[in-house]
Amino acid sequence: MARDSYDDDRVVVIERDGGGNGVGMLLLGLAIGAGAALLFAPASGAETRARISREARRAGRRVKDMTEELGEQLADQAERARSAVDERVGRARRAVHSRGDAVNEAVHAGRDAARQARADIESAVENSKRVYADSRRAYSAHSRRGRSDEPGPVTDDLPPRAGAEGAADGRTDEG
Repeated sequence: MARDSYDDDRVVVIERDGGGNGVGMLLLGLAIGAGAALLFAPASGAETRARISREARRAGRRVKDMTEELGEQLADQAERARSAVDERVGRARRAVHSRGDAVNEAVHAGRDAARQARADIESAVENSKRVYADSRRAYSAHSRRGRSDEPGPVTDDLPPRAGAEGAADGRTDEG
């Protein structure tokens, strides 16, 4: 059976979980380093204790400095995020108000147009009623005169009657 060349390659997988493990790993590294220093340091017990004490203080200062720096960075990031959110909320509010104003303007324009259309229709209806009444009076006056010398209105001269069939399709009641 032939072995492929990639079977011999070694693969290293490093996993990183974005949690706050950095400080814990730092402390673990410090502890391992201090232990290794104790094992490999050719010094007396008093010297080793003093050195461990110095290194512990130095490590404590480093941890304190790092936590302060991390706290400042987190505070800065939180402030930047807060201001970005505030800006986006402000833009969204302005957009909502702008759209609301546009809708209100459209509603008012629609209401005004509806009022005007209603007034136009009412005027047209009143005109139609007046013309109808005038034509009825003229027809009645002509009918009362009887058979005079004046010719009467021809059926084609009269406006078509409105009704179920009348003016819509051009038919009259006679046919």
